[in-house]
Order: sequence, then C-alpha cells, then structure tokens
Amino acid sequence: MDEYINIGRWFSVLHRRSQIFVVEACEKLHLTYSEYVMLLRIYDHEGARQDELAAMLYLDKAVVTRTMTMLEKKGLVYREQDARDKRAKHVYLTDYGKEQHAYLRNVIQRWVDYLVEDMEPAEVEVIVKGFDHLVDRACRADIRKLARDIPEVEMTRGNGHAES
Repeated sequence: MDEYINIGRWFSVLHRRSQIFVVEACEKLHLTYSEYVMLLRIYDHEGARQDELAAMLYLDKAVVTRTMTMLEKKGLVYREQDARDKRAKHVYLTDYGKEQHAYLRNVIQRWVDYLVEDMEPAEVEVIVKGFDHLVDRACRADIRKLARDIPEVEMTRGNGHAES
C-alpha cells in the first residue's frame, strides 16, 4: 500500500515543483501557472472557443473566463464573439502574445531537460510512454463510477477496535 501512497506523493511533488518553476521562469511576464498553461494551449489551438479550451484542460468555464480576462489585461490575447453564437468567444493571440511563444515553450523544455538530465534516453522514453498511457487512462476514466466502486473497509480507531 505504501507504494501507492508514494506514487501519489511523487505526482504531487512533481506537479507542485513544476508550478513553482514555471511561475519563477514567467515572473518577467507576470504570468501565473494557470495563465502559462492556458497560453500553451492557445498556441496550439488559436481561434478555439473558450468552452473548447475549458474542455481541453478539464477546467470550469468560469476559471477559463477569469484567466482570459487576465491574459487580455496583460496584452497577450484578445477575444472575438462567435458570429453564430453570441455567447461563445474565440481566443486569439496578440502580436505580443505570439512573440512570447518561443520563450514559453522553452520554459517547460528547460524544466523537463533538467529533470531527465542524468537519465538514459531509453529510460526517458519509457517514462514518456508511461505518462502518455496514464494521462490517456485518466482522461477516459469514469471518475464518479471509479470512486463509487472503492470497496468499503471497516473503520477502526487507533486502538484497533471497530467504531460503533
């Protein structure tokens, strides 16, 4: 069981340390981690609707709207209303936003290069394939069903006796 706890902790540490690195590297642009992630997605899907971006990143639409507002204020993106659906907005990069693309891509590349610096290429390939598989499974998971199907265990107090 401890190995499962360790895996969860490892994911957590990697995620948190990655966030800290990205925020530090993006300090000169005054970007939050969420804004950074959103910009990377926009670079790959410029013109996407906000709701599409929310779905791609598994985020609430309100979070995406707030993030877009901040990115607009920072001069990195602009939004245009959809011609057919006035509620929908498409997101585009400003010239300034486009100018930041190479730097922002290099941020994550530098972090990953650092993490795998002393590993053999074959080890890195196994990890990349493994993460790709894990992400695919996580994205396809019926989380509610999976969470409900956890077997019940008898709850005990610290003294080893079942609670009444």
